[in-house]
Amino acid sequence: MPIKPKELNPNFLKKLEDKYGPISNDDFFSDNLTYYAKANKPEERGEGGGVTHTIIDLPSFIELFKNLDKSKEVAKDLTTQKELRGDQDYKEQYKKIADTFNKFRTFFRKNYPDQYSMIKSSVDESLKEASTSAGVSGYSTPYAFGKSSISAYTKMGYKPVNRKSLRKKSKGIDSIDLYKD
Repeated sequence: MPIKPKELNPNFLKKLEDKYGPISNDDFFSDNLTYYAKANKPEERGEGGGVTHTIIDLPSFIELFKNLDKSKEVAKDLTTQKELRGDQDYKEQYKKIADTFNKFRTFFRKNYPDQYSMIKSSVDESLKEASTSAGVSGYSTPYAFGKSSISAYTKMGYKPVNRKSLRKKSKGIDSIDLYKD
């Protein structure tokens, strides 16, 4: 789906205006920013009201970012494979891939901050800069799904509730368990 100029970073648009001239409302960009469609004389519309465009190729940092990130994630997933867990040579290769991605991201963030901010927001799910708990074992919760005895709760100070009397006292709609034996 094409991107309208108003959806992009103003600093990025300013750089394009400096290079290619004023940006009009008839201009648009590809969804992955690989090209910029600049309207040719938008004030002079054709018979059908359409405008012709000149296609200007742009560097696709989005595709590069996605591909580098995907390579890093695939390499990371392979480290969990049984055959590769103890392979030190493979671990070194994975570290090289991860370092390459991190160096590129740092370079890109410092040298092209306008484009980086656009890419970061458009591929935020790919960046995964947020921490995850994938490397942490799960919590030990033996009673998480209701298999605890009532005595465990009464020791903590809770009191059992009579569900039927509570239902009668409620001012809401009466509910009936249709699937109860």
